[in-house]
Amino acid sequence: MVDSVNGGPGAGRTSPSLDERLLQTALEQLREEPAERLSLRRVAQQLDVSHQAPYVHFGTKRRFLAAVAGTGLRRAAATAAAAVEAAGPDPLHRLHALADAYVRFVRDNPHVHDLAYGPTVDKADHPRLQQAAADYWDLLHDTVAACQPASIDEADVLRRCAAAWGTAYGIARLTALHQIPASVPADRDALLHEALDMLHRGWQALD
Repeated sequence: MVDSVNGGPGAGRTSPSLDERLLQTALEQLREEPAERLSLRRVAQQLDVSHQAPYVHFGTKRRFLAAVAGTGLRRAAATAAAAVEAAGPDPLHRLHALADAYVRFVRDNPHVHDLAYGPTVDKADHPRLQQAAADYWDLLHDTVAACQPASIDEADVLRRCAAAWGTAYGIARLTALHQIPASVPADRDALLHEALDMLHRGWQALD
């Protein structure tokens, strides 16, 4: 099967191809329920096509879910890239803008985020997910790298990317689950940006 999004039959048409409509319908379902409850039969029924259509276009449910995750993650990466660009030239401002965009992704599309980064599918299950994950990581890498002193090597940049991502994810998830004690005198955004500022100061001090 050739994916029309990757240049196969259907690419460039005004009307979305069936595989694109299947993916969009699945993304709409993921707004309300997690991937483990997503019904491919219901996706097909909503489009008034055969319940075998997702399998005809994607082969397996796992591959279909990976394509769904890739579609959602690609949109999130594009939104994040636009936010970073709109933040201007200051590297720290751009880092804060990226973190804000990521937290909004976790908050507004938690099931898509969990499908893309959870255990249900692997990046290798569909090229769309593999590419979207690489694009988001590259954006994180370039944004964090711009915040580093000139003497930092690539291994340090990679570790600091993981630390920044883990910080944003942890604060977003703990807040969403109401696990941060009410006695902490700050909301999610204040905690996130204070943590990023502390990371940034540490990066500079370790030069």
